Amino acid sequence: MKKGLLLSLSVAFSFGVIAQSASRLPMGFRKAEVPASVKNKILKVPYRDAKMDSGIPFNKAINARMASPQPNSINTALVDEYLVGLSFYDLQTNASISNRVVKNDDGSFAVAWTYSPLYDAAEAFPQRGTGYNYSPDGTTWIFPYVPGSSQGPAARTEAVRTGFTNIINTTSGSEMSIAHSGTSMALTYRPAKGTGAWTTSYPWGTSNNDTWPKAVAGGNNMVYGIWQGSGVSGIPTEGQDGPMFFSRSTDGGVTWSQKAVLPGTDSTEYLGFGGDDFAIDAKGNTVAIVLGSQLTDLMLLKSTDAGVNWTKTIIYRNPCPMLDLDGTQPSDSDLDGIVDTLDGHAGDAAILIDENDECHVTFSDFRWYYDAGTPGSYNYFPSTDGLEYWNETMGQNGYVPIAFAEDLNGNGELDVPLDETCEAVGLRWGNYRGGITGMPSMSLGSNGEIIVSYQTINELADTAQYHQSHRHVYLISSPDKGATWTYPYNIVPTIADGGDGENQEAVFAALTKNSDNMIYVLYQRDGAPGHALAAAGTCDDDFNSGNSSDIVFARVDFANMVGVSKTPANDLFMTQSYPNPTTGMAYFNVDTKSAEDMTITVTDMLGKVVYTEIRSSVPAGITTVSLNTADWSSGLYNYSVTSGSQKASRQIVVQ
Repeated sequence: MKKGLLLSLSVAFSFGVIAQSASRLPMGFRKAEVPASVKNKILKVPYRDAKMDSGIPFNKAINARMASPQPNSINTALVDEYLVGLSFYDLQTNASISNRVVKNDDGSFAVAWTYSPLYDAAEAFPQRGTGYNYSPDGTTWIFPYVPGSSQGPAARTEAVRTGFTNIINTTSGSEMSIAHSGTSMALTYRPAKGTGAWTTSYPWGTSNNDTWPKAVAGGNNMVYGIWQGSGVSGIPTEGQDGPMFFSRSTDGGVTWSQKAVLPGTDSTEYLGFGGDDFAIDAKGNTVAIVLGSQLTDLMLLKSTDAGVNWTKTIIYRNPCPMLDLDGTQPSDSDLDGIVDTLDGHAGDAAILIDENDECHVTFSDFRWYYDAGTPGSYNYFPSTDGLEYWNETMGQNGYVPIAFAEDLNGNGELDVPLDETCEAVGLRWGNYRGGITGMPSMSLGSNGEIIVSYQTINELADTAQYHQSHRHVYLISSPDKGATWTYPYNIVPTIADGGDGENQEAVFAALTKNSDNMIYVLYQRDGAPGHALAAAGTCDDDFNSGNSSDIVFARVDFANMVGVSKTPANDLFMTQSYPNPTTGMAYFNVDTKSAEDMTITVTDMLGKVVYTEIRSSVPAGITTVSLNTADWSSGLYNYSVTSGSQKASRQIVVQ
């Protein structure tokens, strides 16, 4: 594997900088720094293409599948995973993650994804629709996936072509998906989850451009949905190219309110919104929507009366929120006659309502400018990196960074292929419209933890076959409502664990809205970076077209991986070690509420002590502990910290 730094031309513009609070990265985290020359590589994007949900049809030879088949399930010490389906249509979202996995109170699970059982050279995907699977316990699935035999569901749930689906299970036991068809929003419903015939209807009409839905159950048989109202047509609707519609059901999806434009988002404030630039969560009568395209404000819309009245809060204020990309006015935020490059958000925000009905938001960083030189198109910097966090206690633009691509080999730089094959037609990593780190999803732990999944470049994955870096799915969590965050955990099984993570791309992760002792993740995995719906002739398109992607359901051990304290958080909290697994140095943080002597002990699985340390009169607050595992044998170890009368323990894997 040969890697080096990506080189590109730099472009001089003035930079609009957003003031941010200090980073909340965990102590010891090594951020992979991206050189300025890489940051200044520019891609020009037609704004309407940013709203596309299908590629430009053209004929091509079908490539053979380049990912090695894996068993239908992999069980490691910390992750259990199950293949639940596949798809030749491999674009699950343009930006924000849809609600595609549900954990029910009875322990059952329903999963859904945009699905096509076949590939056609014209890339029309006529059988595209909702792929669906169901499990009574998270381990056995009604449509089993056994490579070489059965491969999950054999057909979509709808009778018509749809895409960009959501799965909803209600408190009464009904089940539905909401996806867009060619001309409208389709509701596919059945009265009992996991069984029975599906019926597709069109509660919001059959002749419109409603596209890219997000939907969620709120309890008490409440269901809420939002979507964009112009699709790829460019036809103004309600005075906007892309208005935001809202609808709700009070009877478990049987009947629905008339769709209406969300207050605070109409044509008096914004020209319109793009595809998938929004997310929704609900808990009872509390509904929360995070909304914003790359070129608009990012906002929270919150209702505490089931969507009757709304409060709007600006998270990120765009200095040019009404910028017309068909006009002659460039992105000149200070009106000094110089085109400004603006730091903002990628339109991929996720939202979570906690047990106190407070909202938490994550989104990725984005840098762009419009010089009016090519009307209808803007320029952005795909090497921008960073995942931000915000909650309702923070002010406008008060978000903080919580994740980046990791410097896994310790050389201080983000390593990408030396091979320039793919850079000439795109990027040296797969293009998902945003930057390096992004597309988050969120879940609430049983003790109030905030859990976040995201995708970012894994610089240790092998790039030789595809000339591009791979992304993997990572998990982090916060035990204290966003004040501190755990080290990231890569959930993709390695070759040593029975998988092939060193040669795979893992993206589009969706979390269940609630977690327990496990974190439940649905994501897409294959061999090639990027997706087949990319521009014709790019490496993304050439390597993915004709090759199916696996849909993976994973159960991750929460307690041992992402930082659930095994003792009361008010007395002692200890994070999971980072990195884990490790081959050398590992780090973890200990948070104590009072000054005490501290004893650190590491034992192997036979109870033999391999490391011990006593620290006297450690002051209250966060203490970082480092472990040098270079001389330890490969295997699983227990490490514990005793402070006063309190003790916390976790496990670390040494490779």
